[in-house]
Amino acid sequence: MKALVATRFGSPAHMTLEERPMPVCKPGHSLVRIHAATVNPLSSLVRSGRVAAARAPRVLSNDGSGVVEDSATFARGTRVAIYGGAQLGISEDGLQQQWVVVEDKRLIELPESFDLDEGAALPINYVTAYQALTRVGQVQAGQIVLVSGASGALGHALIQIALALEATPVGIVSTSRKVPYAQRSGATTVIDLSRQDLKQAVLDATAGSGADLAFDPVGGELLGQLMGALRTRGAVVSIGFVGGTTASVDVADLVVEEKRILGYDAWLETDEDVASAFAAIRGFIAKGLLRPSIDSGYALAEYAAAHERLASREATGSILLRP
Repeated sequence: MKALVATRFGSPAHMTLEERPMPVCKPGHSLVRIHAATVNPLSSLVRSGRVAAARAPRVLSNDGSGVVEDSATFARGTRVAIYGGAQLGISEDGLQQQWVVVEDKRLIELPESFDLDEGAALPINYVTAYQALTRVGQVQAGQIVLVSGASGALGHALIQIALALEATPVGIVSTSRKVPYAQRSGATTVIDLSRQDLKQAVLDATAGSGADLAFDPVGGELLGQLMGALRTRGAVVSIGFVGGTTASVDVADLVVEEKRILGYDAWLETDEDVASAFAAIRGFIAKGLLRPSIDSGYALAEYAAAHERLASREATGSILLRP
């Protein structure tokens, strides 16, 4: 079978297509024929050598989808999404290969309404969005929540789950081209940073009160700006740092208004956390409230183009590699 292997981490990383033996199923696991694996910010961090737990050579990607071929738990032919947690694509080989043996607890049977591309985009994005909103942000119905990177795969999931939880999402995008994508995700108010001042636009949208919460997959200087757009005792939940790892915060605003900065890391989730999140997500799917967004798909041999697409920050949904 074919496997895409990062044989050396760094900048540039070295990746190659290898022929590997077909894996053999074992107790507590299922053999899955991979349909698609994601190329996401974690993939980029691992291959650049910025994830301490990862060692080359390594097959990347910790979420994707496929079809069960051998299992004691799932019927042959079952279509599944795969949640790789903090192991697949990091300390263990991930999903950018044609076949993989996966622990049964990492497999989620897909509803009939989802195709396999949508299934690949589901696990990490939606568990992250649900847990960031509920466990960390403790969002309440009726609250106004800001979502940065609103046209991306995670921003899309944050908007959809915020709506499912009866909060009001305000999308934030970097260019006018991205506004329609955030609107399609469900944000009725979208702030275009290329044309609008973030704080003033939020105040205008909230009758001067500011937002209750902000969820930030972007990071960098945007994090401090989001804090400035919050109401008294509001909170920013920092989820990622594709825009940079350094932020400037107005300490007076932080102290006087008792605002908070909270971090979220999907790799700290327990198996119980993930199971609970997926139970809620399945309920939202059954009600027709969630639908993943796909930006583009590439063959394994086109991995360089897929990573270039990710690095461009122009993607408006998940980027997939299809073995």
